[in-house]
Amino acid sequence: MDQSFSNQFDVQALLEDGSHPVQFGTNVLAGLIEGIDRFRRDLEQQPRSRTLGPAMLGAFLWVDDPELLQRIAGFPSACVVVSKQPRSKRHVERLRKIAEAVKDAAGFPVHAFSELEELRFHQDGKAPVLGPGSPQEHIRLPALRTLGYRRAGDHLVPILHTKMLLLGELWWHDEDALGGVADITGFTPHRLWLGSANGTESSRRSLEFGLWLEDPGLLKAARRFLVEVLAHSQELDPDSDGLEPDLVVPDYDDEAMWEAMAALADYDYGDGA
Repeated sequence: MDQSFSNQFDVQALLEDGSHPVQFGTNVLAGLIEGIDRFRRDLEQQPRSRTLGPAMLGAFLWVDDPELLQRIAGFPSACVVVSKQPRSKRHVERLRKIAEAVKDAAGFPVHAFSELEELRFHQDGKAPVLGPGSPQEHIRLPALRTLGYRRAGDHLVPILHTKMLLLGELWWHDEDALGGVADITGFTPHRLWLGSANGTESSRRSLEFGLWLEDPGLLKAARRFLVEVLAHSQELDPDSDGLEPDLVVPDYDDEAMWEAMAALADYDYGDGA
């Protein structure tokens, strides 16, 4: 028996400004893929200064659609977070396949978000201790991460159940807020996809919806939510069954910091004399 929905269910409409179609029915991921390609093409064809290229953030229950994985892997900067998977043989194999699909991806620079730039990877479950001589780190998160609690047996756990993708642009600046010389990187969101479809190949056969939006308030809220998701995310197949993020606020060696500041003050005073 052919178990499929006919295209009689497929409906498209335009938003009031006529900018993007809203899709209902089957294969709404086609609209997601087309929107990703169009955004990247349009952005890269525009002459822009201080740009670091297109960037992508996302959060899905699961992602395994080959075309979507290809777009994630090939984006200049991308990080998509999925719900944490159980450890059954089937789920382990699923993880292996998607990890292989994005193994050469560029990932996403954490320092593009001021909310995250202080964070560091934990060391054996503990916050690293930083002093005045600690090297500056520019962390790039892998293209696929995970979030949440791992289900064990029949016990239901809270899951990441969103289906969203935020496209934007990374940029750089050589001045900080006070006009001093600095190396600043940021992310500006431009376009948001929301839908009911997981990023899965099987979702193309189901009745779903999907739409692109550019409302400034919505873009700002989506960015804030996704930054929080990144902050609490873990590697794709972590040992932890709980919500224990890889990135933590470091501890600082206050005594060493004060000694370094005092030495610098003495040097400046002596130089001025």
